[in-house]
Amino acid sequence: MAGTELRRQALSNFLRTRRARLTPAEVGMAPGVRRRTPGLRREELALLAGVGVTWYTWLEQGRDINPSPEVLASLARTLRLDRAETDYLFRLAGSAPLPVEPPAAPEVPAPLLRLVQAQEPFPAFLIDADWDIRAWNPAAEALFEFSHWSQEDCNLAWVVFANKVHRERTVDWERHARRTVAELRAAYGARGGESLAGLIKRLRAAFPDADRWLDEHEVQERIGTAKDLNHETLGMLRIDQVVLQAPGELHLVVLSPRDAETEARLRRLTPAPAIG
Repeated sequence: MAGTELRRQALSNFLRTRRARLTPAEVGMAPGVRRRTPGLRREELALLAGVGVTWYTWLEQGRDINPSPEVLASLARTLRLDRAETDYLFRLAGSAPLPVEPPAAPEVPAPLLRLVQAQEPFPAFLIDADWDIRAWNPAAEALFEFSHWSQEDCNLAWVVFANKVHRERTVDWERHARRTVAELRAAYGARGGESLAGLIKRLRAAFPDADRWLDEHEVQERIGTAKDLNHETLGMLRIDQVVLQAPGELHLVVLSPRDAETEARLRRLTPAPAIG
């Protein structure tokens, strides 16, 4: 038996066994008359999935047909398949598995919030898997003004391009922006997902530089880097941007001074708390 025939037979067996384990009650259907076999009938499954009975019968019989990803996704939902089973269904049908969409970002754990605040007087913030900035300390607010951005725009990649003041401060901004684009493309290649795809689309539409650099298809791991900022009141800030991975696909970014002069200047970012 050829490889394609073996795959179709495996698909046939998989669909039949998954259909047999579903009961009418589980999908909100009346049990009806006594059934000779367990599970849903083919016509019931086809109705629930929104596909033709004849077409589904052919698919379950292992015939040479090519279901679309949309149809496969509908069958997976109807059959109550988990992630591994859905991927298996797609592969048996000769289609690429659906991209993994990450779960909704959880609340930032309190210990991580305390860790961010503990970096004072040095700027620190947390970003999630979609590069959204989830928390920051007063020093980071003084330097980046994250609170001024809308929820949609409070994203590290977006801020790199859209924050005109910080662009002017950053020595060799183009090099750092190109690195951001390369890291973003690498993150999308690793994770996929609608959020990162939407972010890339927005960057392309809003910033010609980002659009051009994305077309270069450079990729780079998201790691720290040395960066110089020519602050308009504090003077030159020579920092190491340190990126640390945290639980929940979060990353802690800390701007650490590379010399004593920068450390002293960063301490003037935020006013000292009043005593008494």
